Parts: sequence; C-alpha cells; structure tokens
Amino acid sequence: ERILSAYRNKFENHPIDQNVTGRFDQTKIEMIKKYRPEVYSRWEESGRTIKVFPTFNEFIRYLDSHSYYELDTHFRPLQYICHPCVFQYDFYANLKLMPGEFDRLFEKFNIPQNSFRNQPAAHDTGSLMPKYFTKLSEAEKKMVYRFVHQELEFYYHIYPEERDMHIPLIGNF
Repeated sequence: ERILSAYRNKFENHPIDQNVTGRFDQTKIEMIKKYRPEVYSRWEESGRTIKVFPTFNEFIRYLDSHSYYELDTHFRPLQYICHPCVFQYDFYANLKLMPGEFDRLFEKFNIPQNSFRNQPAAHDTGSLMPKYFTKLSEAEKKMVYRFVHQELEFYYHIYPEERDMHIPLIGNF
C-alpha cells in the first residue's frame, strides 16, 4: 500500500511543472524520458505546456531500476529508513488502523485522547489496490514483490493476521 499511496500522493494527476520547480519534477521527467520518450519530446516541443505525469507502471519500473538509497524517503522501503532490525523501537504503528493505533500511542505516553481527533480521515489506499495492481504485468508484479518483500515480512511479524491480504495481488514469487 505504501507504494501505491506514494504514487498517488506524489505523481498521479500531478503533472510536471512547466518551470520544473516541483520537488518531484525531476523524478517525473526521468521516468517519462526513460519509459515514454515520445511523450517527453512532445512535452518539450509544446513549451512544456501539456500535462504529463508518470503512470503507476512507470513508477514501479523506476523503483526497480534504482538502489534503495537513491530513492526519496517517500518511496524507500522502511527497513532502509528506520532500520528496525538495528534499533529497538517501543512502538510500531499500523497506519491502516490509525484511530486504534493513536489510542494505543496516546495511552502509552499519557497524551489526551482528543488531541488529534479533528484530523481528516486518510483515503483507503487498500481498497484501490486491485485497480492498480491488476494492470501490472507479471514482470512488474515481480518488481513490486522484490521491492516490498522484506518490509512485508517485518510487517507480518508484527501483524500476523494481515499476512494473506496482499499476496493475491502481487503473487508469491
């Protein structure tokens, strides 16, 4: 879900800024130039006025073609950001269960329960996964699996009841 959420949040329906000033514009250009050079050429020829953004498939191929440390932290697997096997953490939150996780966290640190209750609900990326993942080729599904398998194993170690949730979408390679 993190990969899809990152794509939707940073790339989907976020065209390259005409002046290439957006934080992820260079990444968008790199993807489009590599995977759809004809679209990149048309964008340049138009004076950068046509709206262009990478597809989810292109984003998956982009992730697969870079080392984890080259990627922005929004896309990097969690084990390469917070190093859960190296550091002992007191709390691991399941973002899908955010209201309950907030309650556990607030209770542990004696934070008033209503501190963040007015925050808007996050969109449910999980319900959108079939729409995106069923459009991936088998090779792209393998790319996703290679990218997330360690993170999923760590997650399933903490939340074993979630184990069967993602495997049908990306396969068990």
